[in-house]
Amino acid sequence: MPKDRELVLVSLLQEATRIANEADDIRDAGLPVINAVCAATGWPVGHLCLPDDRDRRVFVSTDVWHEEVPGEFAELRRASQDVSFPLGGGIVGRAAKTGRPQWIADVSEERTFVRPDIAGVGAAIAFPVTARGVVAAVLEFFTREPAEPDPGLLEIMSDVGIQLGRVADRMAARQALLFGSQRLQRVLDSCVEAFVAMDEGGMITAWNAAAEKVFGLSKEEAVGRRLADTIIPPQYRDAHHLGVGRFLTTGERRVLDNRFEITAWHANGYAFPVELAVWAVQDPMTGWSFNAFVHDITDRKRTEDALRHAYEHEREAVSRLRELDLAKSDFVATVSHEFRTPLTNVIGHLEVLTSGDAGPLTPAQSRMLGVIGRNSDRLRALIEDMLTISKVEAGVFDLELRPTELHDVLAAAHAAVEPRAKRRGHRLVLSVQDSLGRVEADAGQLQRALSNLLVNGVNFTPDGGLVELVARVDGEHVEIEVRDNGVGIDPDEQKKLFTRFWRGTFAVREAVQGAGLGLAITKTIVEGHGGEISVESLLGHGTTFTIRLPRERPLWL
Repeated sequence: MPKDRELVLVSLLQEATRIANEADDIRDAGLPVINAVCAATGWPVGHLCLPDDRDRRVFVSTDVWHEEVPGEFAELRRASQDVSFPLGGGIVGRAAKTGRPQWIADVSEERTFVRPDIAGVGAAIAFPVTARGVVAAVLEFFTREPAEPDPGLLEIMSDVGIQLGRVADRMAARQALLFGSQRLQRVLDSCVEAFVAMDEGGMITAWNAAAEKVFGLSKEEAVGRRLADTIIPPQYRDAHHLGVGRFLTTGERRVLDNRFEITAWHANGYAFPVELAVWAVQDPMTGWSFNAFVHDITDRKRTEDALRHAYEHEREAVSRLRELDLAKSDFVATVSHEFRTPLTNVIGHLEVLTSGDAGPLTPAQSRMLGVIGRNSDRLRALIEDMLTISKVEAGVFDLELRPTELHDVLAAAHAAVEPRAKRRGHRLVLSVQDSLGRVEADAGQLQRALSNLLVNGVNFTPDGGLVELVARVDGEHVEIEVRDNGVGIDPDEQKKLFTRFWRGTFAVREAVQGAGLGLAITKTIVEGHGGEISVESLLGHGTTFTIRLPRERPLWL
């Protein structure tokens, strides 16, 4: 390459570098660079191609053109405007796809030249402008006569494309920054919490849509105003200024990077509660900015106050109910004691009469005394149940547990209920596995629990039915079952069986004796022995209550 030619090309590269350093947009840099290239090479025409806005994979001609003789290549310009260049299509598309310069020595002999034959056009040259590894533009030039590729010129033009790529890089960075800023603004505007920002001079710099609703000021009204005078109640403004000043001078963070409750100021002149999260960001150019998310908690505070008042009322109501419950328990205990003393005398005299010690009785008198005796026993059982419930509620129901032969307890319960079963024509069967062993038990209370279950079985089984008391060893436990083939229990009622004073539908309808305390007391007794009780029942097919009690462990274990 001649020396003067080499100097011209170097000068071209220097000019392209200067233009690239001063330009902010590829279009602004494109025309001066094209002019410089045409002046240095003698090429009469050149123009700029950019990606299509609708599809970045397709390049199109722009209005950035240089013509040595205005209007000489009008036909070429019209043809270029009517075509597009997908990646790999035409000389522009090949440059865009490969990222390397493309040279057609004679367009009249090149089939891939997508535009029609145009008089006065010889060679075509395309140079890619690359930014961040992606072709951002293509410079296209034409000669009047065919021309072979010039390696030195191609090398210089590659460098020119690199310099223009710096402009494209800056454009991409600005667009990314603008897009990020716009996206952040959209996020903030869609946020349900108010976002407010302030510079270190105390002026509001950001104000989203939620802030407009929370504080009653539009963005246009708020931005540029002093934050302290806008959203901080008058009595707290001096403290705000002191806090900001302390942070700027010492770095002390008392409220930064925390979420807390505070009082804010509305544009209509009233204070309201908010939850505030605030943080600070330092910019080397603009200094500190203070950012905050603000959430209006007025409704929450009202709800909390309402709940607090409701809780206070509820606590007072519970206290009154406890007093009433205690009074009820005291009343039941007192009345039960008062009933038990005369009832004991009545039962004692009945025993004297029925034994014949007071003289012989007629058959009719014996029958009447029998009725009186059974009702006296029923009343005594009810009184004992009420006294037990009172002790349970008062927390003084204590079991006296000691090693007990379980077989004896089962036999005693069976014997106690057998007369009642016989009166109904029931078969009351006791089936006990040998060597049940002993349990830690209060024999009297455990017998009472078993008797309650047996009485239930008798009461809820039609005359002539079967009631069984079965016991067997099950590992470390003894399992006791009370079975009957009676009416059964509705599934919806089974979960209420152990509730105090609850009586099932059948018991109410058939007027079965009882106050609904027996099963509640039985459950208390069983659990007091460290055991558990469950029930299985099927309407019309009977009921099975199962008690599991821990066995006494041998001393050598």
